[in-house]
Amino acid sequence: MRTASSVAFVADSTLGLSPEEGLRYGIHVVPQQVVWKDKAYRDLVEIGPEEVLALLEKGERLSTSQVAPEDLRATYEALLRTHERVLSVHVSGHLSGTVATASAVARDYGERVKVLDSWSLNGGLWLVLEEARRLLWQGVVWERLEEAVAPYRERVRGYVLPTTLTYLHRSGRISSLQSLVGSVLRILPVLEVKGGRVLPGPRVRGFTEGLRKVAELFRRDFPGGALVHLAHAGNLEGVSALGKQVREEGVELLATLPAGAAVSVHAGPGTVALFAGPRR
Repeated sequence: MRTASSVAFVADSTLGLSPEEGLRYGIHVVPQQVVWKDKAYRDLVEIGPEEVLALLEKGERLSTSQVAPEDLRATYEALLRTHERVLSVHVSGHLSGTVATASAVARDYGERVKVLDSWSLNGGLWLVLEEARRLLWQGVVWERLEEAVAPYRERVRGYVLPTTLTYLHRSGRISSLQSLVGSVLRILPVLEVKGGRVLPGPRVRGFTEGLRKVAELFRRDFPGGALVHLAHAGNLEGVSALGKQVREEGVELLATLPAGAAVSVHAGPGTVALFAGPRR
């Protein structure tokens, strides 16, 4: 039987924690890449959240890319010297190539490395990782871990609210006409993360109404309460206001995280998000 104590846990930097912060929670963070002027920088290692936001606000064009195979390989080999096995949990395969890259690298280590698609990112990824850790402590066998995690993973949700349509337009999420109309009317979309995909949700007029809508969607999906991670791209005021709206009996606010380069680049500075999963 493999227990959590014999397994090392790996996540990519869409988690929102730096490698140093991740270690406090027993998570080894491998960096995705932020691409600026054709040069790739390791997220949260060679470029930080504040730098990403500053560049975006100056009008610089950034993009993100998956974790480098050599970073995954180096992490796995180092951890396998001190642990029996490695569980590598990553941003949804519908949003990034990291799961595919990790799976390709993991094949060289046989059953000692298992790759799990979180179907989410940021706080949602963290919830799935912790559910996997909990199941291992309870004695779920290694070979059936993904099957055991699946029901929980299916119920994890994310709600993302940008402050502008500019960055969604740049990333190809919306058309130029939609962006123009939205800018004139101050219409914003609430994006919903479920089943591994980012889906367009309700449209709202302005950021304040958007916060109310996020809280409403959260209560719709989790009427009995939930475990919650909040995240933001340089918007402490906005994420604090969101926390106040969802703070009620049965809701456990676990952490407030940086939104991470992937969310910041595609949704823009000022974005706030809520990731939730069932209580245990």
